[in-house]
Amino acid sequence: MSARVLHTSDWHLGRQIGRHRRDREFDAVLGEIVSVAQDFAPDLIVHSGDLFDSPRPSLDDMRRAAQTLRELGDIAPVVVVAGNHDTRHVLAFLDYMLSDLGARTGDRARVRFATDARPGGLLLAEYPAETGELTVRVGALPYLHPNRFAYEFDDPASATASYAERMREVQAEVYRRLAASRGPRDLLVYAAHLFVEGATPSYSERTISVSSAYAVEAVALPEVDYGALGHIHKPQLVPRAGYPAHYAGSPLQMDFGETRDAKSIALVEITPGRPPRVELAPLDSGRPLRRLTGTLDQIAQRAAGVGDAWVKAVVDSESPMALLGERLEELLPQATIVDVEERCPGAVTAVLDRVAVDTDLPDVHDMLHDYLSKHGTHGIALDQAMSTFAGMRAEPDPADTTPCCEEELLDAAIAGKGFDGIDRTGLLTDGTVTGTEARR
Repeated sequence: MSARVLHTSDWHLGRQIGRHRRDREFDAVLGEIVSVAQDFAPDLIVHSGDLFDSPRPSLDDMRRAAQTLRELGDIAPVVVVAGNHDTRHVLAFLDYMLSDLGARTGDRARVRFATDARPGGLLLAEYPAETGELTVRVGALPYLHPNRFAYEFDDPASATASYAERMREVQAEVYRRLAASRGPRDLLVYAAHLFVEGATPSYSERTISVSSAYAVEAVALPEVDYGALGHIHKPQLVPRAGYPAHYAGSPLQMDFGETRDAKSIALVEITPGRPPRVELAPLDSGRPLRRLTGTLDQIAQRAAGVGDAWVKAVVDSESPMALLGERLEELLPQATIVDVEERCPGAVTAVLDRVAVDTDLPDVHDMLHDYLSKHGTHGIALDQAMSTFAGMRAEPDPADTTPCCEEELLDAAIAGKGFDGIDRTGLLTDGTVTGTEARR
């Protein structure tokens, strides 16, 4: 007799690598999550925050989220917790879309969103397990920025308290409401988006949000049967001995702080009176992120194992190398090179002095061409960039007061002189009045 919970988190839909979108990767990994959910047949699906990467997601990302959540909602009820990248207005609109434009609300909605941390706005819900013998009770806490305590909570005593102290009170309120009138066959699930002290970040999270000032005490977490946590992108157990909580992590490697992280979702089986059994289902749809460091020859030796990956290369060289980006693309034909850094002892930045050098300083056109080439811009794109730059340089400088040829011609016309410089203000050189003056 047990209940099943599928726990996923931190999708960050819309996240890019440099200037590259990752739509195909997101579509593939979301399809993988839906497939795992169909096989696992959970009683409840929890998304513990950061559905989107931006507070203003694109329409494509809104559609992608709505479609996936609807598919998951057809499998089991879904609870989505607002993360620090999410906004209430966006999630409210998504809620409206998924509730058939408001036709299904409250307990009738298959997908519900937790966006309010105040006692009267907390999302508390009950879902019967498939066997009908157990009930999963979930309490959901959205991400709480320290500033939100000032205008969302009316307790003056919290004004001088630390973030950890205020969060301890908020979590205690969630547990109090969740455990009220708890029966012997009720299983308690706590879903939250927060940073628990001692957790290991991937450092692709916002740095300030995983600092000690934003940390929640592990001992302050409510005593539940399972804690579904989000915010940290590296899958891991909560660093508190015996506590049944887990970070599901992000489904893709979000940036180069996560190159060593294996991605997964948590499949949780909860039995009354026992620790939950957590199995990590691997997610393999995303392209790996690789850092390549060394000389060009050393990188060439490892090139065969890179494959279809996002690559950040740091190349050691004795002297500056021409067309370095193109040479790396030849070595790594399946990869997308996001960034190239050349570490060259002779390339130390120095102040250039015209008096101290015998040759002319490099032209800005050549410097830009070399820079773009080394950073992955080639072919038609490079030609277009250089053409645009040349056009910009050809435009008159507003700060330059030197008149151009067109201005000189216009000034001459206004002064009554023709293009040949002859004065045509009304008299010819022999004193004869012109036709125009005669008519006056």
